[in-house]
Amino acid sequence: MTLTKALPIALAGLLLGAAPVSEGFRSLEVPGFLPAVLFVPPGTAPRPLVVAAHGAGGSPEWDCEYWRRLTGGTRFLLCLRGKSMGASGGFYYPNEHALEAELVAAEKALRAAEPRVAAADGLYAGFSQGASMGSTMIGKHGTSFPTLVLQEGFQLWNIARARTFAENGGRRVLLVCGTEQCQRIATETTRWLKRGGIDSRLEYARGAGHTPLGEVLERTQAALPWLLQNAP
Repeated sequence: MTLTKALPIALAGLLLGAAPVSEGFRSLEVPGFLPAVLFVPPGTAPRPLVVAAHGAGGSPEWDCEYWRRLTGGTRFLLCLRGKSMGASGGFYYPNEHALEAELVAAEKALRAAEPRVAAADGLYAGFSQGASMGSTMIGKHGTSFPTLVLQEGFQLWNIARARTFAENGGRRVLLVCGTEQCQRIATETTRWLKRGGIDSRLEYARGAGHTPLGEVLERTQAALPWLLQNAP
């Protein structure tokens, strides 16, 4: 897999809090849900998929730009919207069941629209709500998403959940934390993941805070080659 190597330049806008660019993205209608955001990589060959789920108050536009830059635009990106928070702005996922239903519906809509999406080697990436709620439901979707990035999630895994993920094709989980609470939960989670047959890695950016940016972002990027080894 080719990853962007110009992190300080390529992600400068994100690090400064600027709005993401929209070039290369489009809206994808998802039956029963608000539209997702889709990025289609150039070329004609099949490419693997990243599905991104944001935290409460986040947006799929921001998530898609974040992951486009981290993956160098080499993968399909499908960024889930969730429900509107109204006048306050942003979006959220009501619970893990709603997030799972949206994931399934959005992936189905994407594969119907884009036959180039590879059947295997998908990555599920969640931050905060997307990580915590994603942890409770993603195990049964290991065939489509054998690798996970869980940033600042607060859901403790157990052996049974890890084994379900492994039995469905799950391979590796990257946990990235910027807060002590996340680090405590993730440390125990890595033990249960390994006992359940899943290779896991914890990156702790001490003092970074509850954010996907700064050192959390840097540690995520540095660990992606480990997470995606042997992937196209």
